[in-house]
Amino acid sequence: MKHINILQLVTGLGMGGAEKVVLDLARYTDKSRFDTFVLAMSKRDELLNEFLENKIPTTILRKSNALFDFIKIIISVSRFVEKNKIDIIHAHMTHAVIVASMIKLLHPSVKIVFTSHSFNIGSKMREFILYLLKPLRDTDIIFSKEIWKYFYKKKYQVIPNGVKIEAYDIAAAKNPRFTFIAVGRLEKVKNHRLLIEIAHHLKDKFDFELQIVGEGYLRNELQEMIQTYKLQDTVKLLGLRKDIGLLLNRSHCLLMPSLWEGLPIVILEGAASKIPIIAAPVGSIPSLLNEENAYLAEPEAFEEKMKTVLRKYADAQKKAQTLFEKVKKDYSIEAVVKAHENIYQNLA
Repeated sequence: MKHINILQLVTGLGMGGAEKVVLDLARYTDKSRFDTFVLAMSKRDELLNEFLENKIPTTILRKSNALFDFIKIIISVSRFVEKNKIDIIHAHMTHAVIVASMIKLLHPSVKIVFTSHSFNIGSKMREFILYLLKPLRDTDIIFSKEIWKYFYKKKYQVIPNGVKIEAYDIAAAKNPRFTFIAVGRLEKVKNHRLLIEIAHHLKDKFDFELQIVGEGYLRNELQEMIQTYKLQDTVKLLGLRKDIGLLLNRSHCLLMPSLWEGLPIVILEGAASKIPIIAAPVGSIPSLLNEENAYLAEPEAFEEKMKTVLRKYADAQKKAQTLFEKVKKDYSIEAVVKAHENIYQNLA
């Protein structure tokens, strides 16, 4: 049987959720039927070593967003597709699908699969571009039917993100001090300012620590907030970390007050780590979380939910166990990869 050649095309190899999805697809797709290649366009390479350690053929173009570099990206990807006899390009996020669409014009036989990874594409202009490019795509994948918009294809596939459950079964003692943890880029969308404001309100009423994992352009501003509110002993900026599973297992509660999301990988990681979760009801999050298995909270209610968890942690743990069982049943990486394989097989 002829192998199907898949190109996983992504903007960069940073520490975000989309990049972890690409890593999992490349790592676990059936190698007896599919040959998977990964091509990243930008200079971001924090996850590169994990791809290489898993013997995944990975190329980084290290280009910028400049128009001249965009043209060079098209040329480079086109040559890559031709050299490796790519059958299907799976484009992750907007920049990648724009490039993939241009490749479709140059190589009409190549099939295009698109996953946006976020409820918010970024701008109305991007939405319009995705709408115009719809005819060049063969399949769109979204995390839940509730987030479908006009710029997605009418014949779409719903595949949630997945997680390797056993990878988060870590024998680690909880931190001696109650620990809230937030994982994500230090950018406006992740709403870390809110968490620091809440920590300021609660620090004299409860003994806890807030760990914020990630990097981004807001680091200096967040650090200044921590200093202004004298929260150095309460709020810790941990930077980029690769031991997310350990940090989650040692923490007591995961926080995600994002302004928008797709279906965050870290929520699945938190569920697999069996810790309670408080999250904003945005994107596809409500398709997974509800009041039976977690705490859904708009920004103005986030502080009260954190107080509830601090005061009634046994109840929160019961919710976490319920969520663990759901994720184990419906969000395993094995089921997610199988669903992708079916799409690839049907398109080839």
